[in-house]
Amino acid sequence: MVPQARLLSGLVLAGGRSSRMGREKALIDFEGQPLVLRVADRLARAADPVLLATGNLGRLGPVGYREVADVSAECGPLGGLVAGLEASPHELVAVVAVDMPYVSPELLKFLASLRQGEDAVVPMGATGLEPLHAVYSTSALPAMRSALADGRYGLRQLLSDLRVREVRASEWYPSTIDPRFAFNINRPEDLDAEV
Repeated sequence: MVPQARLLSGLVLAGGRSSRMGREKALIDFEGQPLVLRVADRLARAADPVLLATGNLGRLGPVGYREVADVSAECGPLGGLVAGLEASPHELVAVVAVDMPYVSPELLKFLASLRQGEDAVVPMGATGLEPLHAVYSTSALPAMRSALADGRYGLRQLLSDLRVREVRASEWYPSTIDPRFAFNINRPEDLDAEV
């Protein structure tokens, strides 16, 4: 049985300070394209519309995608995640970090197809759950707003407050899904890493 396709918005979390990189990570050239556009364009294969959570509107210059401002400053990706869910015209939002150049549209569509009422559908990567390459529902907003109000900003911690469907690699591998989906670029040496 083929999983049912779902309407899906996309959200690229691009509001970080890039302190480990030493320069604006979202604008780094990756295979001929600024990282933010590479990630957004790949996400657009699975989702429409694609939104960018850039922290402050216009911070990255003209990027060609609609931006949303974080709902709260200095709270990590959670502020952008809440803003994106609030702005989404669809119940489900595929969320990825701007530093994941191998984002997998196929995996995100697959995650969305598996949802059966959960607040989030999150894949397992080589290092555990990958909350920054996952599908969230607007039903998660109350718990997210509560976490913000309480000063609990960690996404892995937040997952314990949500109804989560964890998706192990055995459910989708082998397939056309690129297993590098969770590789992220944090430091200059990551740009030269063999993955």
